[in-house]
Amino acid sequence: MSTDGACAPIRELCGRALDRCSRCFPCLADPAQRSSLALKVSLVALHLVYAGFLFLFDEDLIEKTRREPWYIALYLLLFVAALIQYFVTAGSSPGYVLDAMKTFNEANSLFKTNPTASKHPASSKNGSLIGTVDNSQSGRNSVGSSSWAKMVMEFYPPGTSLRTLTCSYCNIEQPPRAKHCHDCDKCVLQFDHHCVWLGTCVGQGNHCRFWWYIFEETALCLWTGILYITYLKTSISGAWWKDLIMILLLISLVILFIFLLLLLLFHSYLVLTNQTTYELVRRRRIPYLSSRRWFQSEIHPPSRTMRLQ
Repeated sequence: MSTDGACAPIRELCGRALDRCSRCFPCLADPAQRSSLALKVSLVALHLVYAGFLFLFDEDLIEKTRREPWYIALYLLLFVAALIQYFVTAGSSPGYVLDAMKTFNEANSLFKTNPTASKHPASSKNGSLIGTVDNSQSGRNSVGSSSWAKMVMEFYPPGTSLRTLTCSYCNIEQPPRAKHCHDCDKCVLQFDHHCVWLGTCVGQGNHCRFWWYIFEETALCLWTGILYITYLKTSISGAWWKDLIMILLLISLVILFIFLLLLLLFHSYLVLTNQTTYELVRRRRIPYLSSRRWFQSEIHPPSRTMRLQ
């Protein structure tokens, strides 16, 4: 009997198991969602490994927990808060242009049915865009067939072609600082980057949550490293295999801490200067940051504010 013939029943059994999992969990049918789910499981497992070995080997820490329960309670609170912040950030919308456009057009249609109001503010549900529907608007508002296109044109210098502002993938007009993400296949307001660990983009709608997540992870990594160093100082003469495991984990923890700290400082700089990673890296290729037309027109380069107003 050949090897392929012997493995055929196993492959068939595995195929049936995968089909059942796909029916029970539709998210597993999409390779991208499977990859995102695997990364989330890996991140949670990584947290549990670092904390688990610490509580498993450090008997002094267990004794300290009995004497000073508040100390470990604060550590566990930070541990849980970091994980919660991760899932909240991963599940939040970065602020999609399509959603903002739908919200704006809906508000504009309501304005048309209520002509008594001269102005009506429209904003997306996540606060990603704020615009004003004004009945007295004229001039460049004649460009474009939709209210959204007219509003977007107000952010660009006169003479700007609407075709250059239209995303070739989504077929919608992009306001300044928006960019199409090929991973999400959507245009994102104030696009920063696509985070693989989160499985989503970081944009105007979740950049603040992303910063707080990095901050909490950095603090948790620092605190865990201090606990590891304390254990090695007091128990370095114990079992060699325990010390080896803790030293290896501490080295990897230091590397993670350096990476997280640099990432936190970098995004703190971006927040203080109101820039995005995409704008900082592709400055020379972005029209509103490199073209002189923005500076020579009445409309200056898009304001460095967090919202388009």
